[in-house]
Amino acid sequence: MRILKQETYFPIIIGLHFVMWAVDLALFAPDLVEVHSDTLLFGELQGRSILNPSRIVGEVFSSWVVTVFAFNFLMATRLRWVERLFGGLDKMYLIHRRAGVIAVLLLGAHFVFVPRDLTEFTVGKPLGFWAFLLMLVGVVLAAAPPLKKKLPYGRWLKSHRLMGPLYVVALVHAAKVSSLIEHLPLTRVYVAAMALVGVASWIYRGFFYRAANPEREYEVSGLDSLDARTVELRLRPRGTPLTHEAGQFAFFRFPKLRAGEGHPFSIASPPDARELRIVVRALGDDTTAMQSELHVGDIAFVDGPFGHFTQSRVGDGAQLWIAGGIGITPFLGQATQLEDRRAHLVWTVNAPEDAVFADELQAVADSNPNFSFEVWPAATKGHLSADALDADLDPSATVLLCGPTAMKDALRQGLRRRGFSDNAIVDEDFAFR
Repeated sequence: MRILKQETYFPIIIGLHFVMWAVDLALFAPDLVEVHSDTLLFGELQGRSILNPSRIVGEVFSSWVVTVFAFNFLMATRLRWVERLFGGLDKMYLIHRRAGVIAVLLLGAHFVFVPRDLTEFTVGKPLGFWAFLLMLVGVVLAAAPPLKKKLPYGRWLKSHRLMGPLYVVALVHAAKVSSLIEHLPLTRVYVAAMALVGVASWIYRGFFYRAANPEREYEVSGLDSLDARTVELRLRPRGTPLTHEAGQFAFFRFPKLRAGEGHPFSIASPPDARELRIVVRALGDDTTAMQSELHVGDIAFVDGPFGHFTQSRVGDGAQLWIAGGIGITPFLGQATQLEDRRAHLVWTVNAPEDAVFADELQAVADSNPNFSFEVWPAATKGHLSADALDADLDPSATVLLCGPTAMKDALRQGLRRRGFSDNAIVDEDFAFR
């Protein structure tokens, strides 16, 4: 299956709408007038054709909103075929976040352009206003970096879950107000189908997901403090263990800390290990609490695995792995699964003492001549760049990147200059919030 990247996802959404509207307006344009309508910025409309630019633009925006939110709810289902379509849950959630912002901007544009019928009052009018206002608040909380950092994860998640009911309210608004779309058969059927996809996806995620995807029960079997802000957790299965590929991640929920949704962590252990191993860096309230409040014997529930940052998704040729800080985690399991493939790992850390897995990686390198690694201490050598990599770097190699977004973006640009294609660069996005 060809991966649907955001560079193609958004043009497809836009293109489909233009085709639908163009065909409908060309073949089925109704001969109706605005009896008495009002726009926010363009004045009142009386006796004007319903095909006026303000009406068309406003309703094109609203149909986009219905579609974008529908696909966002579909992405939130974590269905395997949807994850395969987008090339991994991490990529899917990145599109999900950006699409949510775009949808609310479109909703604002709809509110500005679309004429409001002044001939009668319907319950849809106030519903539309409040749905827009609350969706705007929800997306700001979900996407604005300062608010994301200050708002505890649990509260952020609860606020984000309100988007489903608000979507239903917005659909009721659309059904209760007069519109041009109701006179355009292709667009009407398409928007109705998208609304059904969105509502069905929200219902599945909110009420049936856990029954269809039961969590695996584990217990904490070991905790090792690696430094002041990092702890390694080992978890032993209490039933059927999780089956995963090296490099994948899962959502880990610890009832002792919080009963809600789990946090995503890369699985550091190889597939054949009896225990799961994760490395937790204190970056927020929940991850900080894991270091101080979890103990051996505490219960954990695991949902997964997810992600396509695995050896089965790359070619058989040489590989260059680049990890930044805690981004080393998905490579720990992969290093033991190379078999006949060759890989060189560059791990950039602040100082040599931060490379807490150096001994483990060296043991793998000693036992497998196809694997080698080096530690890049940024404090003494500066930030890692593509130009600082081996001068004989083979552009035909596959590059796997995992680390902070700024590091990945800079390296991707540098690797392009050195002859690497976009398809040869695979990265892992672990910013789900």
